[in-house]
Order: sequence, then structure tokens, then C-alpha cells
Amino acid sequence: MPEKEYKPTEELEVKEGYVKDFLTNRLIRLTPEEQVRQIMLMRLVEEYEYPKELIKTEFEIQKGSKRIGPADIVVFRDGKSKDQENIWIIVETKRKERSDGVEQLKTYLSPCKGAKFGIWFNGNNIAYLEVLDHAPYFREVLKIPKSGETTIHLPEKKDLKPAPELRSIFETCHNYIYANEGLLKEKVFNEVLKLIFIKMVDEKKISAKCEFGITTEEEEEIKEGKSSVFTERIIKLFEEVKSRYSDVFEQNERINLKPITLAFVVSQLQEYSLIETKVDVKGTAFQTFVYAHQRGERGEFFTPHPIVELAVEMLDPKDDEKFIDPACGSAGFLVSGMNYIKGKFIKERPDKKSKANEFLKEYTQAHIAGIDVNPDLSKVAKMHMILYDDGHTGIFCANSLLPLDELEDISIKSGVPRSLRPYPNWFDVLMTNPPFGSKGKVTDKRILKQFELGYKWKLDKTTGKWIKTDTLQNGQVPDILFIERSLQLLKDGGRMAIVLPDGNLNNSSLGYVREFIQQKARILAVVSMPVGTFMHAGVNPKTSVLFLQKLNEEELDKLKKINYPIFMAVVEKIGYDLNSKTPKVMYKKNERGEIIKDEDGKPIIDTDIPDIISAFKGFKRKYQLGF
Repeated sequence: MPEKEYKPTEELEVKEGYVKDFLTNRLIRLTPEEQVRQIMLMRLVEEYEYPKELIKTEFEIQKGSKRIGPADIVVFRDGKSKDQENIWIIVETKRKERSDGVEQLKTYLSPCKGAKFGIWFNGNNIAYLEVLDHAPYFREVLKIPKSGETTIHLPEKKDLKPAPELRSIFETCHNYIYANEGLLKEKVFNEVLKLIFIKMVDEKKISAKCEFGITTEEEEEIKEGKSSVFTERIIKLFEEVKSRYSDVFEQNERINLKPITLAFVVSQLQEYSLIETKVDVKGTAFQTFVYAHQRGERGEFFTPHPIVELAVEMLDPKDDEKFIDPACGSAGFLVSGMNYIKGKFIKERPDKKSKANEFLKEYTQAHIAGIDVNPDLSKVAKMHMILYDDGHTGIFCANSLLPLDELEDISIKSGVPRSLRPYPNWFDVLMTNPPFGSKGKVTDKRILKQFELGYKWKLDKTTGKWIKTDTLQNGQVPDILFIERSLQLLKDGGRMAIVLPDGNLNNSSLGYVREFIQQKARILAVVSMPVGTFMHAGVNPKTSVLFLQKLNEEELDKLKKINYPIFMAVVEKIGYDLNSKTPKVMYKKNERGEIIKDEDGKPIIDTDIPDIISAFKGFKRKYQLGF
């Protein structure tokens, strides 16, 4: 998925380069600094509960007879006056690359005798200052109290609020750990995952008061090096996590953070309800976080959301169909398919809309499966599914190219329900973006010999047909083997979408791959992606999405006799700028340069993928494809 520039009032945006201010609702220019300020304004109101009328931007600070500059944001103690003497909090914001400004914040706080707290924020990192009435006059604290309070306490669950945005919070937690713990980025990522799990488990517990949180008193104990019930409480919660999610965490796993680091991360999340946070807010934040910190090392490139949407919409999974991704990564296809089914349920059964999540959980546990060879990614995939209200039991860690009986054994040991184990001829729908061969070939003969595509083929020049020999290849790229494994997993009539490098479809030396596909399946569609689709992953393979329907030999012979039609399309606009590793989302605009919005008020991404989906649906109706 592309790295998306977060705009906290995105739904209000009406013109390129502008945004409606969170405080005033007036149109203002959206600079990198303003983007950060808008996030903090939202957090002050939503998280800390300060009324908008007590907040002012660009407030001139006076020191003696001299003006020392405008503070980016000030929060007043109460509504009695909006002058310098009544300032309670000052916020200094910087654009993401900037790390300066803390000293400037102290300069602003010094002449404001009533000011008690300061915040420095650049979108990725955050620091909180408490003002003291004695030397050293400032000290760093974990966070500021909510409006009307002077200390921080453990929140009641009824008071938790949905997070208006999570991306900057996840990023802030990650960066704090990275800066203070000396861990590799992958290790930092795992620690953040543990804490997200702990937070979710605490929210699901029956007790009215949160255990996931830290008080002012506990913060003092940790800073003084004393033992604290805080760490004991979080460690105990993690034991519950390991018990509840034994398929995700090993029993010997520990939290590998110093108490003060643990305290910081907990403090950043404690006022929010992750369960009640909107699905798209959680999903966008989590996927962006994953893609930024889990770039593929073995040729696995995370699938951009427009491709996921294309595959799901064109394959049109039904609520009685099982579907699998044998190279599931962080579960992008699985989550999108799951939400597609949920959308169908709400549309078809508006009377049961309040039961949609309950339905989704039951559906997912019986119908959705995923496999990934990377243990960290399979853990991420489970976490991703849990954020969407569980249903992760069909996901397990294994090499999907192993013999199917071995895969089945691993799935049993991993606790996968019988209905979701990787049996041959079992699944109705499959979507996948397998690892490409750019990082090497599969050479294990035990794996190669179970695939027809693991053998050498030769071209019969008389008939023009490719014929499989009895000689094993020395090695085969995984993406080609995944074509065959995917077809093995599908039942007759099952359908699939697979992202492949164009060479598999075009190179003359790989004609045998195309011959094999035509022997096993109907080619439903080929959709070509633009160059740069995977630039965000640091690579640039030219790819297409191949759509197949597995059919028996008799049905295929009938179709070949009538020279059956194949849907072909070329994506020219995928919805984001393809010239960057951190591409910007592109929106449709009218002739005045204003961003066009849909009926729900959301900006419309500038992509021709919806048109291709619509054209395929027409093709499906015309030729009665039967799904």
C-alpha cells in the first residue's frame, strides 16, 4: 500500500493544497508544518478534551517589552480571559524532518507565569514538559493531564474514546523506542505489536477500570528507579495475551523495554479505545506502519491497495465461499475481502446492520485462511485481523510450497480449524501476491518434484505445444510455482487472482508456463499495472494481475473450441504518484482544481481501476461467467 500523506480533516478538503482548519473551519494553506499542527489540534480536543474555544493558534508571546514570536498553539486555563497570564499549555509544532524547537518552547513558557505544560511535536516524535517553580524549571513528563485535571490516573473503560487518527501515534511510539532502546527496527516493531495486543486484551476484559495505563504517581516511581506496580500490571497483562493468543506469541516471549520506555508507549495509547476506533482509521494506520517497517527482503512486495481492491471486486467473493491467500504478508487481501463481505451484509440486510461485526467474526473464523513463510509477517497478519475484530485462526506460518500433507500437519499444529486447512481442491477463492524470483530460485528437489512446473519442458516444433519432460529443473522461481500451488488449492470452478511479473506472461522461454495455465484453467482476465506500481517497496518490476478459473479438462475443451473471450485491461492511473518511494495519493479534481468528493464526502482517488472493475462486471454479465 502506498505511503499516504495523512490529512486530519481530509474529508473537509475542497482544494488542492488547502484544508479546512480544525478549530475555525476556515480554508487555510496546507503546509508540512500546518499538517502537523492540525493533528495536534485534533488530539488536544479529542484526546485531552480541551474545548475548541480555549485554544488559539499563532498567539504572540511577550517577554517584557519585547515580542518573542508567535506560539503555534496555546490552550487557556479557562474562558475568563485569552491573555498571556491565562495560558495553561503552549504547543510548538514542526514539520516532520525538524527536530529543533524544544528550547524555543521553553523560551515561550518562561514569561507565561500561569503556564503549566508544554508540548513539542513534529508528527513523528513528541515531548511533554511540565513547568516547575524551582530549578531546573522544566522537566520532561510522559504526557499532560486532560482538561480539568492536574494529574493522570488510570482511565475508566467507559471514558475511552475512539482515536481520530492513529498513524502519528504508532509512529511516535516506534520512534521513541528506537531512540531509547538501541534495538533494531524489526525488534522495535515487534515490541509495538506486543503493546497493541496488550491494549486490545485489556479493553476486552470485564473490569470497568483499565489496567493498561500509567498514573502520575507511577511515573514518579519509575523515574526515581523504584519498583512500580505499573510494570507488574503490564507484564501480567502480557501473560494473558500469551495465553489468549498462544498461536501468535511463544510462551517464553517477554516485553523487552525499559520501564520508562514502556511507560511512554502506554501513556500514548491509554486514553483511546482501539476496539471502538473506526475500522478505516485502524487499518490505514496499521498498514502504513507495517509497510514502513517491514519492507520485503525476499522479493515479497506489499500489495498496493488499488490492486487489492481490483482483485476483490472482480472475484466477488460470496459469504458461503472459503478464500485463502498462500502468501498473505500482512493480510491485505484477507482484510479487504473480509470487509467486502461485511459491506455486502450491511447492504443486503440493513435491518441487521448492528449485527454486522458479529456476523463478520463468525464468517471469518469459518471462511478465511492465510499462510506466510515469514513468522513476523504471519504475526502481523493475525494482528491485522484482530484489529478488525478477530477471526485470525485461519492464518499460520509455513512455506506454502511444501508438500500439501506437510502443510496440513503444520496447520493442525498451529491450531487452524479443519475447515480452513490447506487441502487440495478445497477453496472457492484465492488472491495472492507471491514473492517474485528476483531474490533467487527454489532449488529444493523435494519441493520441485511435486510441481509440473518444477520440471523442464520442451517445445514440440511440429505442434507448437510445450511438453513436460521427466527432468527436474535445477531451480524454479517461486512466483511460477505459486501459480500451480494456487490452482492445487482451488476446487473446480474456483477462481483466483495472482500478481505476476510480466515476464511470466510474455517471455518466449516461459511459453510452457502459459501452456500449463491453459491446460488447468480458464483465463478470465489480464490487467496490466503501470511501471512504478511497486516503487514504494524500493523495486520496480512490471506486473500484471492474472485472473483464472479452475475448470476440468472437459469444460476447458468446450471453451477452447469456441475460442472463449478474455477480458484485457491496462491500468494507466493507479491512484498515487509513481515517481517516489513514498508516493502521494492523487485525487480527482474539477476544472477549478478542486478535489471531487463522493456521496459520503470523501475525496475520490484519481484512478481508472473503478472503471476497469465496472467494465469487467459488464463482461461477466455478457458472457455469463457464473459467479
